[in-house]
Amino acid sequence: MINFNEYFNKSTPVEKGIERMSQFLIRDLKNAYPGVIEKETDAALCLDMVCQVKGARFIFLIDEWDSIFRERRGETQEHERFLDFLRTLFKDKSYVELVYITGILPVKKYNTGSALNMFHEFTMLEPKRLAPYFGFSEQEVRNLCQKQSKLSFDELKEWYDGYYMGDAGAVFNPRSVTEALSEGKCYDYWNRTGGFFELEEYITKDFDGMGETIVALMADERVSVNVLGFSNDLDSFQDRDEVITALIHMGYLTYVDEQVRIPNKEIKEEFANTVKKLSWGTVSYLLRQSRKLLDATKRGDEELVARLLEVVHDDMQEFKEYNNEHTLKCVIHLAYYAAQDEYELRFEAPSGKGFADCIMIPRQKSAPGIILELKYNKSAEEALAQIQERHYERILEKITSECLLVGINYDKKTKKHECRMKRLLLS
Repeated sequence: MINFNEYFNKSTPVEKGIERMSQFLIRDLKNAYPGVIEKETDAALCLDMVCQVKGARFIFLIDEWDSIFRERRGETQEHERFLDFLRTLFKDKSYVELVYITGILPVKKYNTGSALNMFHEFTMLEPKRLAPYFGFSEQEVRNLCQKQSKLSFDELKEWYDGYYMGDAGAVFNPRSVTEALSEGKCYDYWNRTGGFFELEEYITKDFDGMGETIVALMADERVSVNVLGFSNDLDSFQDRDEVITALIHMGYLTYVDEQVRIPNKEIKEEFANTVKKLSWGTVSYLLRQSRKLLDATKRGDEELVARLLEVVHDDMQEFKEYNNEHTLKCVIHLAYYAAQDEYELRFEAPSGKGFADCIMIPRQKSAPGIILELKYNKSAEEALAQIQERHYERILEKITSECLLVGINYDKKTKKHECRMKRLLLS
């Protein structure tokens, strides 16, 4: 087992990494096959000698194969020297039984990628027959849950499910599931990998539609993407689609039917924390203020709720157009982002005699349910009346004893929000 990150990192020249790795390989061969190798310093030649003399064939297990492309961006000559080394070591060699390499990036589309055309690729986009092994299946997680009593299957599913792997369907993040079960707590274990910095770098790329796409994803929207243009390196992004495709390979997004979405709560936390730290216009403000907005809603403070939403008119640069119902719903989702710790947010939820714009179902029975109805160029009173006339509260009757009805209207001409609320006791 060889971890390439130990040899080909940011501080080590490629030639030095090749020399060091070759020395270790040759040392191990000398120890395993004494008398076969004398003064040779070329790893490929030494492996070939052992194969010829002893008939031995080798299985190579390599992790972080692409670390050089991630750590040494733009250093094309270093990349080419590295690929030449891999080709010399593995291509058409009689001593190779199997080479199994893992990493984030696929290998085929590099400018010198033909050097590695002997590999069969299995990626987040095309897992093929290895799909069941990319993560834990639902049944595997259920079996793990039966061996402990601290975490339920539903908790693990909310936090770590959602990666789609072809015929295998949805799979769970195995590393995070393992850590959660070990710690007895669901948490954003992804941040221990230092992923914030790479996520920050990619979502702030200055491509048309990038900001709007990230906002839509954080609002649980599905976004169409063309994954064919990605060149499998991190130096030459040309547009939004290539950035999104890179995020798929890195595990930040899941890809189904030519669309992407954020797969689970753990990755939503990563996006939210990253955007908050970026001070990214109105979106950052909404996320940072979302707890205050939830508290104001629970108190029934109509004026403060409207005022906290008012910021969307001053600096909503992430959207090409704010004045439509779809975008307004995205804003509401982000504005109440903190509520997801205490509530399950359902948008366009069937209830009573229609579909409520947003129903916030409490995770604890002691908390009130919240129903939001959004209007555009009408009135908050009309929104509130619609909730009552269509009895949207019925979905909450067996869940909690109290419900907050919240009507919100946005007036395009005045660019103002207004809010009206009513507290309702459920039988």
